[in-house]
Amino acid sequence: MPSLLHEGPLDLVREHPEIAVELIRGTTAIELPGELSVSLGPTDMSAVVPVQFLADMVVLITDTAVGEPVLAVIIEPQLRDSETKRYSWPVYVATARRIARCPAAVLLVLCPDPAEAEKCRRPIRTGHPGFDLVPIVIDSSATPGADGGSPYLTVFAAAMGGIDMEAEPGVRRVLDAITTLAMTDVDRQRMTAIILNLASNAARQLLEALMETGEYKKTFVDRIHDDGISIGVAKGKAEGKAVGKAEAVISLLEMRGLDPTEEDRQRFLSCTDLAQLEFWFRRAAAVRTVAEVFAE
Repeated sequence: MPSLLHEGPLDLVREHPEIAVELIRGTTAIELPGELSVSLGPTDMSAVVPVQFLADMVVLITDTAVGEPVLAVIIEPQLRDSETKRYSWPVYVATARRIARCPAAVLLVLCPDPAEAEKCRRPIRTGHPGFDLVPIVIDSSATPGADGGSPYLTVFAAAMGGIDMEAEPGVRRVLDAITTLAMTDVDRQRMTAIILNLASNAARQLLEALMETGEYKKTFVDRIHDDGISIGVAKGKAEGKAVGKAEAVISLLEMRGLDPTEEDRQRFLSCTDLAQLEFWFRRAAAVRTVAEVFAE
């Protein structure tokens, strides 16, 4: 199963593929059209070869003036160097061009560990004259957005480890970025969950502490709390405040992509202690799994 470190940065690009444009501009000299559109492309690279190749993500950048794709960006999270990838990566680049009928394709490898990233940067010799692939690798020490950029790129840099999340200035940069984004509360909560899930224990404690302070509480706690209670009360109708609060906990977990079991739901719904339900609600905003809500 892919790890959170593997999936976190990828989830950000999946939800907001325009990040790929900033990554290309920050890592290559490729010129992109002034007016462009961005969309997720097909990840199936099986083509005509007998072995199926599946890229983690393909983003298509299209010149809106002519309506034609100009660049296919293959994005591959890679936690460590892999010999097998040195055979599949050239396939990805060649096949992405063919499937998308795109004149150019590039490979972006996301490898947070600088030492492993350096190995991934080694040229891949295909044996064909002039056809060697040098992967473009982004690591925690060289992440676009670590020193500036759009709010989305700032959050991406944090997910890659390019921003020190164990120091207050770094945490404030990320919280400010998420706060300023024009997005729905569900998107904001999903982005916050990604950062919390990837954070170390120290960083997570600092994040949670700052999110409870006056300048961030309205965005990260009160709004989620109020929305959750509204949903819960609507679902609970006249069944009482405790049921409404329990429904709020369940709704918040579902909003964060966590799926309570039927047993979990019954435990929430059978609780009549409002203080306990409030405690669970606060936990539900930051836990990695539903089980952590109940942990001692």
